[in-house]
Amino acid sequence: MAALSIGCTFSDRIEALLDGRVRIEGHAADIQIVEPQRLFRAVLRDAAFDVAELSMASHIAAVAAGHRDYVGVPVFLSRSFRHGNLYVRTDRGIDRPEDLAGRTVGLVDYQQTAALWLRGLLADEHGVSRESIRWVAAGLHVPVLEDRAPMRMPAGIRIERSASTLDTLLAQGAIDAVISPGAPCCFLQGTAPVAKVWRDSRDAELDYWRRTALFPIMHVLVVRRTLVEAEPALVDALFAAFDQARALAAADLVSRDFPKVALPWLTDYAVAARDALGGDPWTYGLAPNRRVLDTMLRYAEADGLSVGPLVPEALFA
Repeated sequence: MAALSIGCTFSDRIEALLDGRVRIEGHAADIQIVEPQRLFRAVLRDAAFDVAELSMASHIAAVAAGHRDYVGVPVFLSRSFRHGNLYVRTDRGIDRPEDLAGRTVGLVDYQQTAALWLRGLLADEHGVSRESIRWVAAGLHVPVLEDRAPMRMPAGIRIERSASTLDTLLAQGAIDAVISPGAPCCFLQGTAPVAKVWRDSRDAELDYWRRTALFPIMHVLVVRRTLVEAEPALVDALFAAFDQARALAAADLVSRDFPKVALPWLTDYAVAARDALGGDPWTYGLAPNRRVLDTMLRYAEADGLSVGPLVPEALFA
């Protein structure tokens, strides 16, 4: 049997699969590490891998549009709070999230999951509707001329793609704010009047967790539908292997007698994060993540990524 071609971004959650400590039952695996945006486009446009890590928002949009190349496995390889990913011009009177209503906001891709969460958060908690913002899509530091997948936006959502970059547009003042997991260079280098809208984003994120118990899902594992139809047990084999790798990564953070990454006091940080979040928040599986998934599906419908409501079961094998 040919090895499964697997496309992933690098993280400690898959390290045990890469080094052979964990294997997928009954299958050899050819795991390729690919930069996220390139990976997502390869999956959505070319169905380039048997198994792949995929943007959760893009998976929701694909399922809603009736695309059936892949089915989900409830393995959530990336999760992240996103308050710290909203950068604003400080010379535009944007002092609070509420001040973003009526502004022009850049994002890497409308389907980007970080943008889905921040659009939902702005609407739910600050009354800033999606329709009140003019959205501009562009690459952060390198021009990107096409969306990762075709979209049909609902009436009221205004979005355009720029041939420039978000960093340039923000630095020049052509846009008022940027949503991006990576920080714009003009922010990092202090070459433009730019700051995070939540100045202390960690405190904002911890407060959000305490109020909502939501740890946002970013990426999901998907598997080619034809493989699942031919071998239904593959889904369980994938889930078991990736969950075992995740458990090893979590234990590794707190059990090593030398740090696995170049960060002093790594164990202390890991324990503090676990205590703040009430245990290990990196849970896989549908049942323990239903509330997070329900929230994402509600946001996706409001964003126009899905027409009509979906239930979490529709996303998975």
